[in-house]
Amino acid sequence: MASKKSNNNTGIYIAAFFLCVILLIMLFFVKKDNIVSNLKKTNFFERVGVSTPEFVSNHQQAQKIPQVEEKYEFNLMDDSTKTTTLPPAVSNNSEGEEIDVQADNPIDREIIAATKAAESTRTTEYEEKAPVKVTNSDQASTKVEPTKIQSRSTNLCFVVIDSEGKVNRKIITRNLPKSDSPLTEALKALIAGPIPGESNCMNLIPPGTRLIGASVKNGVATLNFNEAFEFNTYGVEGCIAQLMQIVYTATEFSTVKSVQFLIEGEKKDYLGTEGQWIGTPLTRSNF
Repeated sequence: MASKKSNNNTGIYIAAFFLCVILLIMLFFVKKDNIVSNLKKTNFFERVGVSTPEFVSNHQQAQKIPQVEEKYEFNLMDDSTKTTTLPPAVSNNSEGEEIDVQADNPIDREIIAATKAAESTRTTEYEEKAPVKVTNSDQASTKVEPTKIQSRSTNLCFVVIDSEGKVNRKIITRNLPKSDSPLTEALKALIAGPIPGESNCMNLIPPGTRLIGASVKNGVATLNFNEAFEFNTYGVEGCIAQLMQIVYTATEFSTVKSVQFLIEGEKKDYLGTEGQWIGTPLTRSNF
């Protein structure tokens, strides 16, 4: 019974031994670099009187390269380069001034040099693209004066009716914009009627009248009106007044001596149903 118990304990010890050996082997592989480096630095094998193994003497500890985190882009040698976050060896102080740190590792020195070049490039670009301030004096010098519209003084013939019901002409002087067709503009203003400030006169040209065309040749102004010009609700006096208004307004121009009336492009002998003669050019002496 005692022999059986002793055999069980021996088995446990052997298992524990192999477990320890396995753990030591795993630890060795994990810490192999540090263990071999320490054996080389302390000359362990020479101190115990044994020659140093070749794999220990040839061992070189791998240098740790600082990890660089890529964040932004900047210009180094061309337009497609990157800005990197420096390792802890390079930083800025609280006032924004750069702290000059000497890096022992060549990679660190290269990163520091690249970062300085990028900051210099960004500063130059900012200075070149800085907006130009416009002073009040510049704004004053570039102020554009509003364009003045040139006008022409033109006489228009309207009418007034006295207390006895008699129709009398009234010449109104109005400033009209200058144009290449002053006669046409004057007649259109006459047909449109009086404006505020000219309320003491009236227009007897029939509503709906429209000037279709106008031409002047040898002192005769040929004026073409639409058919609305034929129908005057004020009777004979109204027809005479509308012809007088047109003739007096047209002959205000030195190039016009008389007026030939056309209705829708046709020459007619009489105006409307009232029988007012328009078969020949009319002058001021006809009124």
